[in-house]
Amino acid sequence: MHATPTSRTGFGTVSQSRCAVSAARIVRHGRPTMSASSTAWRPDPLLTVDDVAAWLGKPKNTLYAWHSRGKGPRAIRVGNTLRYRRSEVERWLDSQTDPER
Repeated sequence: MHATPTSRTGFGTVSQSRCAVSAARIVRHGRPTMSASSTAWRPDPLLTVDDVAAWLGKPKNTLYAWHSRGKGPRAIRVGNTLRYRRSEVERWLDSQTDPER
């Protein structure tokens, strides 16, 4: 049973809303809504230059040089510092991995 939008909240009754969520996940703004039993969405943690340098075993200056040349993992400028998404560093590492032989 699907709930039909009837009010500003988007659902007619509470029971209809629960049925709709359990029967088929409702998507708003490109993300599935979270039900009470699922965990809350959390953003990918941002790593500092020190974190990534230690992870990769490279000096911090190498990361800064890569960033200025458009190489290395994609970084985010937050104020006057660079931050890296863990997923971006992992994606970059995957792209640097040798193909299977």
